[in-house]
Amino acid sequence: MSEHSNHHEHKSHGVHDPVCKMSVDPQTADYSSQHAGKTWYFCSSGCQSKFDNNPEKYLSEENEQTESVASGTMFTCPMHPEIRQQGPGECPICGMSLEPEAVSLDDGPSEELAYMTRRFWIGLALALPVFLIEMGGHLFNIDHIVSPQTSNWIQLVLATPVVVWCGLPFFVRGWKSVLSRNLNMFTLIAIGTGVSLLYSLVATLAPQIFPDAFHADDGSVAVYFEASAVIVVLVLLGQVLELQAREKPLGLSKPY
Repeated sequence: MSEHSNHHEHKSHGVHDPVCKMSVDPQTADYSSQHAGKTWYFCSSGCQSKFDNNPEKYLSEENEQTESVASGTMFTCPMHPEIRQQGPGECPICGMSLEPEAVSLDDGPSEELAYMTRRFWIGLALALPVFLIEMGGHLFNIDHIVSPQTSNWIQLVLATPVVVWCGLPFFVRGWKSVLSRNLNMFTLIAIGTGVSLLYSLVATLAPQIFPDAFHADDGSVAVYFEASAVIVVLVLLGQVLELQAREKPLGLSKPY
């Protein structure tokens, strides 16, 4: 194997958060806990708290996942085959989940497919009314029914969990791409949706700090909740379709 490949093998080595199953780099992880003589790493304080409250629940799930992968199975990135490591993880270049080099017809649907599918459907259910409210104001002049400021508050409640929770994998991957200096599409998605959400939150919570030219007749400021939520849902849809396409040759069933 070339020196370049060996470098990537070492660089892509990581572990999984036992709670949310996200890939975590032990060298940069801010949250960890000791249990059963082993150090467990987490992507956030929330996952660490859940684990500390009931570690056996998540360790049993971790053991089941470990047993389902043959010992020594090598995983690789479908876009960057030079990335290889033992066990699942994420490509440090493009952020895609690594796949086993040798697959079996006995394998069930991937955990990432179920993970992304669940976030997609929840995000779609919340983003759809945001889209309808925003487009209704532009196309059907529903401002006399729902004022712009009231619309902003409704969108805040519905769109924020779409971007923050449903889009969490993209923010994690985007942050990792910055740390590893391998900027990719997740970097752009995280920056675009994150900035749109932060601006919209400020515009809704404190519209008075904006210049008068930004204000509508009721004092509200235009927001971008709809844009950020729809982008997250569309990217999730792309991830789900991509994962399904990769598993279709194996004849795997859908996780829903």
